[in-house]
Amino acid sequence: MSEDEPRQAVPSWRPGYFVWPGGRTKLILLGGIGTSTGDTDRSFSGLVSYLAAQGGYDPRRDVLEATYAGGEASGLWQPRPYVSADTRKPLIDIAEAVAGSLDWYRQRLPEPTRLVMIGYSMGGVGGLDGATLAVARDRKAWRDRLGAVITLAAPVRGCSLGALVNWAWLVTAEPDGLGAAGRDLDARWKEPEEQTRLNRRAAFLRAAGARVVTLVDPDDSVVRPEEGVVPALGERAADLHIATTIRRPGSLGHGAILDEPAVWRRILGIVGPQSDLAASTRRDHGPDPLEAELKALKERMRREGRIK
Repeated sequence: MSEDEPRQAVPSWRPGYFVWPGGRTKLILLGGIGTSTGDTDRSFSGLVSYLAAQGGYDPRRDVLEATYAGGEASGLWQPRPYVSADTRKPLIDIAEAVAGSLDWYRQRLPEPTRLVMIGYSMGGVGGLDGATLAVARDRKAWRDRLGAVITLAAPVRGCSLGALVNWAWLVTAEPDGLGAAGRDLDARWKEPEEQTRLNRRAAFLRAAGARVVTLVDPDDSVVRPEEGVVPALGERAADLHIATTIRRPGSLGHGAILDEPAVWRRILGIVGPQSDLAASTRRDHGPDPLEAELKALKERMRREGRIK
């Protein structure tokens, strides 16, 4: 969609929803294992309410949902509603669905619109892998379009199944636990080459201009901190740890990160307040919130004596 085309809402792939132009930043959410289309409305409700109140984001127009499912329709890839079983597919299939979702939204939003991918748990794994796939396929189209990829308690480095399989059984009541996705995560954790590939994905996105921020809860009993962090240059793993004060019953701490105000504040610091799309095309539209956060990080590191 070019700047000269009418800026009108278009039907979403999600029945009853629309994709609205207007805001400079659009947040694309993806839930974890065992979820289905629409579950992000509930699981991310605290974050969305905070961003609406403190950042000016419109929950109806500025918050979108990615999917774990889709396929060819009239020669084009089309997202479609997903069900619990789709969250257990092989990681490559999940990445394809997320990449397709991102491209689908990019093509329906005005060019200056910046997309931010936020994924929880398995959604964070798919978010990082899928964003990498989308940008790698068409770097020109994605230039200045992907603002950030944020993962929350996501085993992006893989995981040793063990207790995680038991947790999946308890929460999802599915006989196969994490399914093919779980087996892929187990292989990723054990294979050094997979770890190298994961680091390269994050570096690739950062080189393309996107922030990659992998936040974890040190008290999470399901996704261990070392499984979920990919620090940027000059960043310590501990910088990505945010202890939570809220516990969801029966969750083993997993999911508390979604309800933690400190996490909401961190995310707002990354994405910045919402701004008008037209204003973003002007030459002088105020400081970049990402630059401001980087400056604050450098100042803290100087105070701690870690850099000069």
